[in-house]
Amino acid sequence: MKKFVLLLAISLAITPAASAVPKKVALKKVESVLSVPGAEMLAISGKSIITLATVDSRTADIALNAFDLSGKLLWQKLIDSGADEIAMATAVDGAGNIWIAGFSSKVNTVVTESTTAAAENPDAISIEPALPIRGDLNNLSVWKIAVTGEVSAAYQYPLETPGLINSISVTNSGISIVGTLAEKPFLQNMTAAGVFSKPITLGSSKTTINAVVRNSDGTFSHFGSSTESLGGKKLAGVRDGVLIKVAKSGSLSTVVRSSAIKGDRSWLTADSNLLLSGYVKIGKTTETAITKFSGTFTPTWTIRLASSGQSRALVAGGTSYAALGSKSALANITGWKPSKVQLLVVGLDAKGVITSAFGSNELGDPLALAYSKDVGLVGLALNGDQIPVIFRIATR
Repeated sequence: MKKFVLLLAISLAITPAASAVPKKVALKKVESVLSVPGAEMLAISGKSIITLATVDSRTADIALNAFDLSGKLLWQKLIDSGADEIAMATAVDGAGNIWIAGFSSKVNTVVTESTTAAAENPDAISIEPALPIRGDLNNLSVWKIAVTGEVSAAYQYPLETPGLINSISVTNSGISIVGTLAEKPFLQNMTAAGVFSKPITLGSSKTTINAVVRNSDGTFSHFGSSTESLGGKKLAGVRDGVLIKVAKSGSLSTVVRSSAIKGDRSWLTADSNLLLSGYVKIGKTTETAITKFSGTFTPTWTIRLASSGQSRALVAGGTSYAALGSKSALANITGWKPSKVQLLVVGLDAKGVITSAFGSNELGDPLALAYSKDVGLVGLALNGDQIPVIFRIATR
């Protein structure tokens, strides 16, 4: 009997304590600031909330609008060089400069026909002037916008074909851009002085890179999805989420796969703190995965929430925040019972436990999320009419 009691005591001593039940969190309301029709991206510079959009007239141009927290317009800027320009990704550096990555064409030319004699026009029909011929959008372009809205620099790198850009990362040492070129994922680096390196291909058309982070040691971290073997790591699900580290030389040094048996996974966003968000689809079930990784791509914590699959995430003031299109009630969030896809923003602590929640029955899938000490946490989401709306979260 004494031996049994002793063994029981030892067992209890080495058995880890049960995890504490997460406390219920009361839902707070997301504050809608302003409807911004046509807005595609959002950034914060100083005390300004800036929206970006590509607008079409005689040429495609880039429109920037800066607002304060009340929704008051502070300034407007139209990037129009006379050629087509489109914005695809944006980031803000430590000085508040707004960096835009996209594509542009060469300056348009007008086709004219030479004649040796005056053309007959007995009915006096007015002839419309010839329209300019639009060139291919095959110049990878980067614009640097000052806090005041002025274009302080513009850089171009000519390519053979147009491409798509999914993400841009900016540090004091330079800029990294990822996207798709010739149906393959690519990485393009540029120094702070505007000198481009040659594009680096990261896999085949079976791989998609959605986000890039420049690391302090000169390496580059990439996040997305793939259905092919990469770095010796084979496909485990229908589609795996992937974390890829690229060395200074441009070679793949580390590949980690995030897999679900018979599942479709992809990482959609990542910030410099390696907080990632993405979707997990298994059968008819779709969830958003929010995971904090270490620099070696080891997960610190992870959480999954039922969603539409769309999400954005970042670390702000020591708290991890994720915005997602939520479509069902969550047990630990009181007052949240969406009847359709609705915007939900959750705050998580250092262990991945939800400590705050903000929701809106007027907004749906998130398009962007940004933070600064001066402005706080703001984002962009679609309303019921599919019009982008700037929203704000009262984090303090």
